Amino acid sequence: MITEDQLRPYGITGLVHALTNSASPDLLEYLDLVEPRRQHELLPDAVAESMGRPILFFVDESHPAAPYSEPDRQNDLNRLRRALACRGDRAYLARVLPGELQVVPVTLDEQAPDWQIYRAGSAEALTFFSRLVHGKYDGPGDPPQADFIFNSMFDLLKHGADQLAATLNRSDVLSLVGRALFFRFLRDRQIISEENTNAIAPSASTLRNCFDTAQSALASCQWLDRTFNGDFLPLTDDGSLRFFDDIERITNGEVFHHLGAIVRGDKPVGSDQYQLRFDWGDFDFAHIPVGLLSQVYEAFCWKWEHLNAKKTSVYYTPRNIAATLVDEAFHNVANAVDCKVLDPACGAGVFLVLAFRRLYRERWKKTRHRPDTRAIRDILEGQLTGFDISAAALKLAALSLYLTAIELDPTPVPPEKLKFKHLRNKVLFNFRRADESPDDMVIGSLGSHVDASFDHQFDLVLSNPPWTSLPRGEKVLAAQLTTLSQKIIERKAEPSLAKYYRNPDYAPDLPFLWKSTEWCKPDGRIAMALPARILLKQQPIPTYARNTLLRTIEVTGIINGSNLSDYKVWPGMQQPFMLLFARNKPPREIHRIQFITPYSDLNLNQRGEVRIDFKSAQPIEAQATAEEPWLWKALTVGTSLDVDVIRRLHLAGGTPLGKYWEDELDLTSGSGYMRKAEQTQQDATFLKGIPDLRASRGKFLVDTSVLLPFDYDTVCWPRTIELYTAPLVLIKQAPGPDRLKAWALLSFSDVTFNQSFHGYSSATHPEPELLARYLHLFANSLIRLYYALITRPRFGAERRVLDKGDLDECPIIPLDRLSFVQRKEVLSLSERLLSGDTRVFDKIDRFFSRLYGLDEIDLEVIRDTLTTALPYEQSRARASKPPTKDEQERFRGRLESLLQPFFSALNKQPTVTWEQIRPTVGAPFSSMIIAGNGRLPQPPHHFFQDQVLPLANDTGATRIILDVDGGLIIGMINQYRYWTLSRARLLAAEILSRHMAVFETG
Repeated sequence: MITEDQLRPYGITGLVHALTNSASPDLLEYLDLVEPRRQHELLPDAVAESMGRPILFFVDESHPAAPYSEPDRQNDLNRLRRALACRGDRAYLARVLPGELQVVPVTLDEQAPDWQIYRAGSAEALTFFSRLVHGKYDGPGDPPQADFIFNSMFDLLKHGADQLAATLNRSDVLSLVGRALFFRFLRDRQIISEENTNAIAPSASTLRNCFDTAQSALASCQWLDRTFNGDFLPLTDDGSLRFFDDIERITNGEVFHHLGAIVRGDKPVGSDQYQLRFDWGDFDFAHIPVGLLSQVYEAFCWKWEHLNAKKTSVYYTPRNIAATLVDEAFHNVANAVDCKVLDPACGAGVFLVLAFRRLYRERWKKTRHRPDTRAIRDILEGQLTGFDISAAALKLAALSLYLTAIELDPTPVPPEKLKFKHLRNKVLFNFRRADESPDDMVIGSLGSHVDASFDHQFDLVLSNPPWTSLPRGEKVLAAQLTTLSQKIIERKAEPSLAKYYRNPDYAPDLPFLWKSTEWCKPDGRIAMALPARILLKQQPIPTYARNTLLRTIEVTGIINGSNLSDYKVWPGMQQPFMLLFARNKPPREIHRIQFITPYSDLNLNQRGEVRIDFKSAQPIEAQATAEEPWLWKALTVGTSLDVDVIRRLHLAGGTPLGKYWEDELDLTSGSGYMRKAEQTQQDATFLKGIPDLRASRGKFLVDTSVLLPFDYDTVCWPRTIELYTAPLVLIKQAPGPDRLKAWALLSFSDVTFNQSFHGYSSATHPEPELLARYLHLFANSLIRLYYALITRPRFGAERRVLDKGDLDECPIIPLDRLSFVQRKEVLSLSERLLSGDTRVFDKIDRFFSRLYGLDEIDLEVIRDTLTTALPYEQSRARASKPPTKDEQERFRGRLESLLQPFFSALNKQPTVTWEQIRPTVGAPFSSMIIAGNGRLPQPPHHFFQDQVLPLANDTGATRIILDVDGGLIIGMINQYRYWTLSRARLLAAEILSRHMAVFETG
């Protein structure tokens, strides 16, 4: 048995679960390892996890050597390494030997890399697990990304199905492939064995051959239907003999080569062999988690069938997102074992499967006995309910629930005992009416045809409802969704709230949330994956809808994924998303919402994991967001310091640029012309001959003499001639992170430009050139881009470009408020910028800071936030990289100077020094000590480095503060975003408000 003492010299404590003891509910995810249904030469003894994810599996070899040779041992370990790879986790295998640890990545490759050796107590050993967590491995080779197994199986499925689809009905191909996968699952899990072959398919010689011919495939499918039921994967003509004879004739027998490849675990024969890295024999279904298998099949079905996901809102929820939502929804639920769970848009059932497993675990904990077949059926048939409008999705949900029930069953043999009741209209409900086409957009489970007996029946409502906005032509359905929402609001709150409510974005997501308040029991829990636009949008309709929601339902927490939409946290999801948690009751008058926004972290996010910054998890008063709706966005990309800066900007008395330019000055502005051949064309000959700017080369002044003339007869949006009249400020739609490439251009000659620019003409102003120069400077200042990043809903969350509305909302100080001296400074700064003197940027930023009443500290916040939070890879990489020694020293010096005045009041002198406990190699944290009397405290060194920092890393923390005798010891993650001078201010404020008591004695 591996003990904590064995692993402490390698920086691993408190994270390890034993696997080879008797099964327990806490090890539910590893049941296939704890209680294998077939004999393995070797199994892991323990697993070390980080943030709930398995990272390192152990084999204990600290006892005397095994009686067989090292080559035989290596063969066993190689088989174990490949079996563990089938779990789909990015993980490693370790041999625990006397005085050393040998580590190798788990992969499907036949040839294993060399083992990396760590000596007990060495610097490399003490920090190696923390480095593994951050994707840094010292040895040769590397485990594949977490989605590698998913993608490999998906490619195998698609490859075979594509060939069959050339001659067979696609629905039949899906069912046949699904049946073969299900059969392979039963075989590899030893639920069926060779002695069952004759009962299943008498004509087959072994289980491996049960899908090799029409006769054996027919018998095997009939056995599946008899043994389980026919509630999933239907075949044409009920899978009759004629059906199997027909598909054999139509495909010349190739259909059974492909199905047989799945069941046998090899490649098809002949000219259609798979040209892929792995084949079915590389996958051991005894180790592939059911959730992964069903998710692969679900994604394959949607994508292979070419369903219009954007139109129908079909986006499957990745398991890590679903698991986070389900775990949080169940946290501290009273009588969780008895909970009834609803997913009103269940799709292929990922939330139902995870809730099924959680309810199973809760029953196990309460009874202290592992639930048997009858108990599993009770949970499935009595505590889970799913609604949808897709028959195909509900069949997938049924299959997923069947697989889960079989996986959880401690005694799944003989297979005949596993027969399921039909789930249709008992557990899974199709609420698409019979007269509605599968392609129609319908109201589904939100409609009045849904039985009211479902109301107030569920303790938890979990879902990822449809997000996609309805087409503009679906006005009737959009009106139904608004009416539905209004009626529910009227019943739950005051009628005046309902009267002015309109459903935003023509989307069904909020109506599903409103309706869930009626399906859910009073004080029950609702948890949903939703688009973050519900939070971020600031137009009147979405703002009113959000405020109505927060006044009607007690939203307890929000995990805001706006910074994660381009990563594998949610693969393929390019929209900002959030996870919302609520109690089905009215909120208190002063109600705070726990708002959590993970920052982008390149190492973790690319592996589908996240880290929560201590300043990104904070309570927000709902009423404050009603008064300042931009708060949600500000705290998405920044901190409380950014909130303070924006408030000061607003107090400066500026006017929104759009209002100032068009309403007060009566000037012209707009985006440039558009050319799209598929749209209606308009005459553009009135622009012919004007120099045409189609791209920028990084110069701040447009030289029209080198431009070709506009020569299009028509474009779809030519705009007006006034828009192209000089003087002109042309602001880039996509500014990019580099100001040297010019965020805005100035032209003193007429020029046409396309939609890549937003143009502002000052031609009819009394001081046209001065006004244009002033706006050009402003558009190239940090303040202008910063305001858009912190307050505008789409820039930095959903888009990398600035809409004209983002510019028009930015407050600008009117030109007529500038003094004579300030006007002269505008001319001077403009001349320097146009001449290419890029050293002028600092003076431009200071000029506008003074104009808005900001100081150097405010400007420091602006610079730090733009450096680390702009939505570009350069900024994200900069934020995630370790700080340099100079940057850490600047941080230390600033922290010390900020503490100085407050320590002086105690007649003490703050001292901040780097903590050198022992050498660390690539450690994710750096440590410092703060003393208040010139004498450094003596911290519990080993405890802090060996226990506290690993725990902080395992829980995804970014900082840890420990009170010690006479001072503080602080560990901070080595990423630059946490070492800026602004962050030093936040840390100083934290110390002053929470930790000064430690310095008041002594």
